[in-house]
Amino acid sequence: MGNLDWIITGLGLFAGIAGAICTTVIPILIIGGLGYFLYKRNQQSMAYRQSTQTWLDTTGTILMSSVQSHRTGRSRSIYPVVVYTYSVHGKSYQSQRIKAGEQFLNVRISGQAQATVNRYPIGTTVTVYYNPSNPAECALEK
Repeated sequence: MGNLDWIITGLGLFAGIAGAICTTVIPILIIGGLGYFLYKRNQQSMAYRQSTQTWLDTTGTILMSSVQSHRTGRSRSIYPVVVYTYSVHGKSYQSQRIKAGEQFLNVRISGQAQATVNRYPIGTTVTVYYNPSNPAECALEK
C-alpha cells in the first residue's frame, strides 16, 4: 500500500467517524439543548408564579375578550386576547396578561383559547392580582 492509499483510507475512516457524529451526536445535542431551554423557562415560570403569592388583589373590568390567530408559513397559532382595566391607589392600569408567568413558558392547547375567552366576557368584573411594588405588573390568574 502506497502513501496515497493510506491517505485515502484515513480520509474514508475520518468521513465515517464524521458521519456517525453528524447522525448521532448532533441530534442529541440539539434535543438536549432544547430540553435544557424548556427546563430553564419552566423554572423561571415557576419561580415567578411563586413570587406572585404575595401579590395583592383589586377589581377590574374586561374591556375586550376574543380568540385571535396568527399564521406563520403553514402553521397557525390560535390564542386568547383578554384586555382589562383596573386601578390601584386611584391610578388606572390596563393589561392583557392572563396567567402569571406565561411570559416565560406558555403552552397552548387546542380549544383552550375559546375556553379562556368564555371565562372572561366583556364587561365582567374580575379579580386582578398585582405586584404591590409595581402595580403595572399584574395577572388575572396566579
